[in-house]
Amino acid sequence: MKNDAIHFPKGPHLNVRRQMSAGRFAFTTIFAVFGVVYWTAPANAGVDLVPHRAIYGMSLYSAERGAGVTGAGGTMVYGFRDSCDAWSSETNVKLRLIYSEGDQVDTEWSFASWEAKNGKSYQFRTRQARDGVTVEELKGRVERDGPKAAAVALFSKPEDKEIELSKDTLFPSRHLIDLLEAGAAGKRIFSRTVFDGASLDNPYIISAVRGQRSPADAVSKAAKADELIAAAGLKSEKLSHYRLAFFPRSSREAVPDFELGVDYRPDGIARFIRQDYGDFVIDLFLQNIELSERPRC
Repeated sequence: MKNDAIHFPKGPHLNVRRQMSAGRFAFTTIFAVFGVVYWTAPANAGVDLVPHRAIYGMSLYSAERGAGVTGAGGTMVYGFRDSCDAWSSETNVKLRLIYSEGDQVDTEWSFASWEAKNGKSYQFRTRQARDGVTVEELKGRVERDGPKAAAVALFSKPEDKEIELSKDTLFPSRHLIDLLEAGAAGKRIFSRTVFDGASLDNPYIISAVRGQRSPADAVSKAAKADELIAAAGLKSEKLSHYRLAFFPRSSREAVPDFELGVDYRPDGIARFIRQDYGDFVIDLFLQNIELSERPRC
């Protein structure tokens, strides 16, 4: 599971507060005190991402009174594949938010990407719909001379849209590998600029903090995930919990747009995800997982 977050379309029923308190989750303090820890995984990194298809159930964990959200439910289907010279992924989300005044909003979000392992090429497409009506479509690609070369993301939807990418920009699968490698090496703080094309707020500066334990209230709920992973034929692995804060590179705000808490196995499979938008928090729990065939390269 990559660090993909669900980017809700803006609207009167989705007034997600961006001005979160300065000390929330201690990210602002950590970012200022420790700065950016430099870490780049070598080309032959030890992390071996497992191709798989996973289904996650979604539910409301908490909501502030002002948000007006009283319930949520849905599913996320995530697929990750390895094709020797590239990684590809596809995510499909269906989420229903229920509001105190009795209204409900059905959101659909789909995202697909193709990423060359040499870091030179990346393709993406995104579609968001609300109550059956498409509200945004994005499609484009990036071509660059090398994995650390500056580039321009060229969009075909919207037509002629361009986003400049600095030479230190990573694509999502490489970012996940670097993150897991940094965690395995004992690094607690990890920050990178990442472009995924999932929103026009890209690229994001993603600041991550690695912890030893999952949130206490999530441990018992995630126990089923361990059973599903074992039934799929994967051995038990030590998990690391990561807190990731997403800052749009163009923003001058001292607080992130949103945050994720993720239980990652060393092979990149996410057991549990908690996505925090400030006004409300969504939990995702693994409900089914199937391993996909590895290519014969």
